[in-house]
Amino acid sequence: MKKEWYNILAPGFDKRCITLSPCNKTAGQKQASDSLKGRVFTTSLADCNYNAETQAWRTMKFSVDEVKGFDCYTNFYGMDITRDKACSMIKKWHSLIEATVQAKTADGFILRLFAIAFTKRTKKQVKATCYAKSSHKKLIVKKMMEIMQATVQKSTLKELVKIFLKEEIGKQIQTECSKIYPLQDSCMIRKAKILKKPKFDLTKLMELYKDTPESQKAAPVEETVNAIAAEV
Repeated sequence: MKKEWYNILAPGFDKRCITLSPCNKTAGQKQASDSLKGRVFTTSLADCNYNAETQAWRTMKFSVDEVKGFDCYTNFYGMDITRDKACSMIKKWHSLIEATVQAKTADGFILRLFAIAFTKRTKKQVKATCYAKSSHKKLIVKKMMEIMQATVQKSTLKELVKIFLKEEIGKQIQTECSKIYPLQDSCMIRKAKILKKPKFDLTKLMELYKDTPESQKAAPVEETVNAIAAEV
């Protein structure tokens, strides 16, 4: 066997070991850890938490920053929504409003965020359509950008991931921008990606994993692989 299996660990979720990954064994001067570092893993949010099947439409990306033994320590790299979720949100006779912003977190990460919002009909509306005027759209986009910029600048990456998962920015956008034109409660950060990272600090990365309960710690790779083989 020229392959070895590694635990892929992610901080801040119910499951600490989100998946397994194969890698060529160390041979000569070619280290296995060198080929693992920098790898980006894409997984569903439903696979990161227990009893979270309803969150399968949100995809998360993690990049490997450090390898110790058979454990790969990752950090947040980006997130997106699935195509079928995006298609289900778009409806005719409603306006789709999008805003993009680039901002720097309190701990030095530069991110680009893509927000999405939809207009809605009022209770006593007779008119079939609810299209927003261009002037309203401009004001909403400006407000969306201000909210995203302010949230990113005052938060660290760890805090920001929690804000994304709780949809706090989307709720704030819906509350603030509904004063300009009524919006649906499906406002959200559609996509987020890291453009630039600060200098790698192992201490800060390990701090993200300090709150790991014993029940969440990854089992040895051999045990996990055997368990999967037994299920098959």
